Amino acid sequence: MRNNPYTHQTAIRIGGQEHRDWQSYSIDSDFLIPADGFELSVGLHDAAGGIPDLSGETCEVLVDGQVVLTGIIDNQSDDKSKGRRDLRLVGRDLAGLLVDCSAPQLNVQGMSVLEAAKKLVEPWPHIVKVELRAEQDEPLDKIDIEPGETVWQALTKIANSAGLHPWFTPDGVLAVGGADYSSEPVATLCWSRADTRRNVQEIQIERGIENRYSEVTFLGQSHAKRGDGSKHDLKWVYHDPTMTLHRPKTVVIADAENLAALQKQAKKQLADWRLEGFTLTATVGGHATESGVLWQPGQRVHVIDEEEGIDGIFFLMGRRFGLTRSGGTVTELRLKEDGVWTPDAYKAKAEKARKRKGRKKGVTDKRKPVAGRGGKTAVRKKTTQKGLAVFE
Repeated sequence: MRNNPYTHQTAIRIGGQEHRDWQSYSIDSDFLIPADGFELSVGLHDAAGGIPDLSGETCEVLVDGQVVLTGIIDNQSDDKSKGRRDLRLVGRDLAGLLVDCSAPQLNVQGMSVLEAAKKLVEPWPHIVKVELRAEQDEPLDKIDIEPGETVWQALTKIANSAGLHPWFTPDGVLAVGGADYSSEPVATLCWSRADTRRNVQEIQIERGIENRYSEVTFLGQSHAKRGDGSKHDLKWVYHDPTMTLHRPKTVVIADAENLAALQKQAKKQLADWRLEGFTLTATVGGHATESGVLWQPGQRVHVIDEEEGIDGIFFLMGRRFGLTRSGGTVTELRLKEDGVWTPDAYKAKAEKARKRKGRKKGVTDKRKPVAGRGGKTAVRKKTTQKGLAVFE
């Protein structure tokens, strides 16, 4: 047990050897950012000898002995001046390889999502394991991988066609799937000027309508099959009852096999847009919960903010471990609405999470009250379409 709960031992393991005592660092992980990144810096003794070239080396970043990122060192900087010498290592997780490199030309038609993901990353021996984290491994229809498209773009296209998302786990496993919303919250974060339970240094709440629309029309066209002409004019319309501004949008989805496939991709897009509409960012001391569990994307967190009237469970989309020479260790937690991201991976669990009681759990409902009978105020009745449980 550490005497100071905000003191953490951070190390980078290269070729079986661990390098510790970093004076400043930033270690970021986020489902919505293609490649997680890290930056480690340390001041060296002026008389330190030559430092080997570590760029391109595979590595593991550890906090308190636990691997939090597996990746490759992209850049090494050895800065020397009179009486001073600094070493800085910058890198990304294994997704960096897929973000930088072009995808092989591959026909994935007839493969399952998992089979296609494995085939797509087969040329990279660093990626030794690929896992499906969803209830179903659906077969794929024709998906075009364009020349010059990166591996990550192709992989994301394949995953999104099934309502899923790719990411790398801390130990270097490529996962394709979504969030499991059945896990228990790992901590309670409280913001209150009077409550002694307050355990948050800073809190920021962002709401926006940049990608929110009153009506979205999704159009698609299926492929022609033997004995069946191509099906044109696939159409699905979503109305957002919480948006009072007139903001229509038309989205064309290519290569939709049928209306069900069109709806699946459409709901993934709508979920991504809704996530952009609300972000709760909390900064806490140290890198672990009160029970000693390191913060990690995918966790669920109970948040109480008396000033905002918030009391609900949120999904930890991303976190950043940081250390500065003057400010000590902190963790930035980026929280989103629970049950919204990748709702098709585990449908029942996501729906249960969305319906869980709580105050102001996400995007503000902009619907205005209307006069009811007897002069009383009533709320407009919510109108939804069949199949839109993801936004109920």
